[in-house]
Amino acid sequence: MKAKIAKWCDEWRMAALGIILSTRKPKFWVSFLIVFIVFGTLLNLLSDGFGSINLFFALDFGGKIDILWTNFLALFGVGRTFLDWLMPFALALLQGTLISLIIFIWKKRIKNNRTKSSDIQNAGIAATLALLGSGCPTCGTALITPIISSIFSSGSYAIAGTISGIITIIAIIILLLSIKKVGLEAYVIIKDEQWRKKRDDRPKE
Repeated sequence: MKAKIAKWCDEWRMAALGIILSTRKPKFWVSFLIVFIVFGTLLNLLSDGFGSINLFFALDFGGKIDILWTNFLALFGVGRTFLDWLMPFALALLQGTLISLIIFIWKKRIKNNRTKSSDIQNAGIAATLALLGSGCPTCGTALITPIISSIFSSGSYAIAGTISGIITIIAIIILLLSIKKVGLEAYVIIKDEQWRKKRDDRPKE
């Protein structure tokens, strides 16, 4: 058991190092910022269920821009309580990190003529669960509220809030496990490249 725990901790340590080493690449931050802003803004937009979506499509171009700007600012806590801000921010942060790592590794795999779709699938599953579970933690609203309301006539908001919380937790777990897996692979790839570079730079006898 101790050996398994030590191995698990060591894998997380190497995954963290892989993430840190990946962040030294400027292209990592380009993809991260795009995913973080788009996904985080979308999560905040959907935090009140379909109400904000219906309002968004009902307004003119200026109104749409205003809604998007408001939800963009909400990603950084403007106009939000701490609990309402924390979950969308954490999900956007994790999703941005995962997608950026996947893109980083995908480019490395292309060089070696090796591709794999499981990481992209995990990222898509986590993103879908995060969007489905998006909602205000304090008021319990979510995209699944209309579905719950059609099944239960009373207490639908409380039930929806509980279910959305569970779905969000599952999304976070998938994101963390996926980040660990991809971060570990990034660490191996980067260290392998560093070793090869040192080997090639050695003076030949």
